[in-house]
Amino acid sequence: MTTDVNSLALDMLTFSGLLRIIRQPQLAENYEARAKYLLSNPAAKAVEETRAWVRLTLRGGAGGLGDRYVQKTDGAVDEVLHQQYQELLQKMTDFTLGADESLSLLEQMGNTMFAHGYTYLRLIEVPTGKWPFRRGHTMYEVMTAPGVTRLVDSTLLGGAVGYDPRGTRRDMQECQMTARRLFDEGRTDDWVHFSSSQVIPGETLRRATA
Repeated sequence: MTTDVNSLALDMLTFSGLLRIIRQPQLAENYEARAKYLLSNPAAKAVEETRAWVRLTLRGGAGGLGDRYVQKTDGAVDEVLHQQYQELLQKMTDFTLGADESLSLLEQMGNTMFAHGYTYLRLIEVPTGKWPFRRGHTMYEVMTAPGVTRLVDSTLLGGAVGYDPRGTRRDMQECQMTARRLFDEGRTDDWVHFSSSQVIPGETLRRATA
């Protein structure tokens, strides 16, 4: 199925405006940048890169985009804008499902997983014991390219994932909280995408190419 790039980009730009209303400014900026990228690079490769990127943003469950409402200034749901938000959210979901069926989902995602500087992290060690007898450090593994990883402590994590200290700390905090949840659940093969906090199975990253 051929993607209408112009229509998709327009939908993404409109969606970005609604994301700002629901207090997702960084994601809104990313959608806007991606839409502009598509308009200037409408080739099939750019479309598939965008498809994989949009899929990363559509995490489900509590706190996900499907769990949010467009509200008025008084806190009431804005029925008109919320309906538009839901329609565009469905369009984004449909777009992610429209990739070449000859490729498996893991292959589709893996082929573009590290495009545009995507970075992934996971928590691998936390201190044990109680103060003043605590031992060990909070250590993360960061992957910046297929098979390229490094170990860093919490003080170096920001630099390793490319966090801009001039921006909001919310993305970094959400990533760290998600990484801690995976660690506590024993999900040692899962990674956290910076900065969406999307959980990515290790198998998907192992399918990634440079």
